[in-house]
Amino acid sequence: MEAVKTFVSRGNFVILIALIVAAGLASEHFWTIENIMNVIRAASLIGIIAIGMNVVMIGGGIDLSVGSVAALTGAVAATFWVAGAPFFLFLSVPLIVALAVGFANGALVSWVGLQPFVATLVLMTIARGSGLVYTGGQPVYADYPDIFMVLSRGVLFGIPVPSFIFLGVTLITWYMMRWRVFGREIYAIGANETAARLSGINVSRVKFKTYLYCALLAGLSGLVLTSRMESGEPGQAGIFWELDAIAAVVIGGTSIRGGSGSVWGAFVGALMIGIVANLFNLLGVGPAWQQVAKGAIIILAVMLQAVSDRGISSLKWWDFLPTLNVIRYLAKPITVVLGLLLLLNGVLYSTVSPLFQIDLAKAPYTRANNLELTRVYHRAIPLYEEVIERFPDSEYALLSRIGIANSARGGGSLELAETSYATLLQDVTSGKVPDDLRFDILRNYVVLLQETGDGKKFEEIFALLQADFPNTDATREGKVYLEQLQAAAEAAETGGIPANTPVIVKAEGVILPKKVKLGEQFDLVISLEPNGDQASDFSIMTALNFWKGFKLLKAMPNPRSNTEFWGRRAWTYGKIDEQVTFTATLEAIKAGSFELDIDIERSFDVLEFGIVKNITVEE
Repeated sequence: MEAVKTFVSRGNFVILIALIVAAGLASEHFWTIENIMNVIRAASLIGIIAIGMNVVMIGGGIDLSVGSVAALTGAVAATFWVAGAPFFLFLSVPLIVALAVGFANGALVSWVGLQPFVATLVLMTIARGSGLVYTGGQPVYADYPDIFMVLSRGVLFGIPVPSFIFLGVTLITWYMMRWRVFGREIYAIGANETAARLSGINVSRVKFKTYLYCALLAGLSGLVLTSRMESGEPGQAGIFWELDAIAAVVIGGTSIRGGSGSVWGAFVGALMIGIVANLFNLLGVGPAWQQVAKGAIIILAVMLQAVSDRGISSLKWWDFLPTLNVIRYLAKPITVVLGLLLLLNGVLYSTVSPLFQIDLAKAPYTRANNLELTRVYHRAIPLYEEVIERFPDSEYALLSRIGIANSARGGGSLELAETSYATLLQDVTSGKVPDDLRFDILRNYVVLLQETGDGKKFEEIFALLQADFPNTDATREGKVYLEQLQAAAEAAETGGIPANTPVIVKAEGVILPKKVKLGEQFDLVISLEPNGDQASDFSIMTALNFWKGFKLLKAMPNPRSNTEFWGRRAWTYGKIDEQVTFTATLEAIKAGSFELDIDIERSFDVLEFGIVKNITVEE
């Protein structure tokens, strides 16, 4: 009997090993290096909070605000970085905010005398709401520095950095609880608060400090989460983390009444929670059922804890009689309810089985898509590539290929974008792409070709867009560009000058060397004449494709603005009354042949002159 009690109360490591073995047998993917890394990272996030929760619960309290504190910390950190705050403030201010919530928790419990459940429930709501108000209810994305990304994605000696943070927090807390007076005071207060007070312990001060410590660790976990998600998520981050932390602590053997518990038990409990969550993901169990399972685990842990507290040997057979009577009377209604639940779940599973499953590709795809939407393209592309590599048969693989093409275009990697769209076009023409995605691909490909100035390819892709989607804004805009191309071709053949042009540009007035060396500096000269009564503000426009090979060093006269739109670079000038010579000093930065197409823009109307010059950059 003593052996049974020992296993129940101190068998955490045995149960952990058994759980690891069971997970490995249940899924062949569990033992992959990548998955083990994911387990460690996820368990570390909950584990850091669980260690703080363990300290509070040993002292007889509870903290329901930890998930909201983590979310608020991440939101503050993200907004500080977007605002350009120094790195020190970017890290320290969010932790100070977390401590402020811990201060409020401690004050309400220790000084005001509120029940911990009520006090921390209030702060949970306030912290979550504050984060939403602070960010306007929207996630905050940013291009964080690499040193910050190490918190979640770094690896040291083949082990994820978050696990070192988790282990470090555990060791510090273990030392504090085991060898410091403060730790012994926490145990004393949890075991018997009245006796602790009579023995001279400042109960209010000790309790106050436990809530400060718990909030600090929640803030630290929030920073790691922000690094992992590359965003501050005030509404979604840390949801149900308080329940996961409580589950880890209870599973680890800490009494919910306080006074007993182990830091290492909470450490093991967090690993168990991480393994269970990971196993459910591998098996395709939906989030809703994961919450049900976690609830069942907590109930089982509490029952085992009750057995451990009372002792198996102290239980007599007649102690079970009231329970047996209750079970007898409730057996029928319980059976009916369980039967209805099974029937309902069976119907749902047979009709809408996705409710019971999750697509593991969704999470990395969502992170990549968020980065793309916030124009952090260089971080989005590797995540999209990860989705394609890990989940080639998922619907998110195609979406990720589209994401790579869009991100490459947005980030200026036009060659990668063109290659990606060309590959996607093969799927479009073979009918492998749904209509909504087909439209997105053709529309974005057409825009890319406008940016690169590839008129011939543009006509080909635009014909597909116009045939399948004739009544869209993208088609109408593309038609305008096509007319401009046709006008340019006609102007090139006839040598005509648009009547409404504000300035006159002639082919002989554009001077560009035919050959230059790589790294050589040279001048592009354009002679401009006012066009009588039509003279007005204007822009000199050149195709972006030309600028792949050259870097602008200076332009004289200095333009009002130097911008890019409609796939062109535009230098904007005011009205001229006499002939002006525009001179741009360029440096050759890439070997190859390049085409310079000179156009004039007036009030968002591109006037085609058909002036084309070619230049070759030699090694």
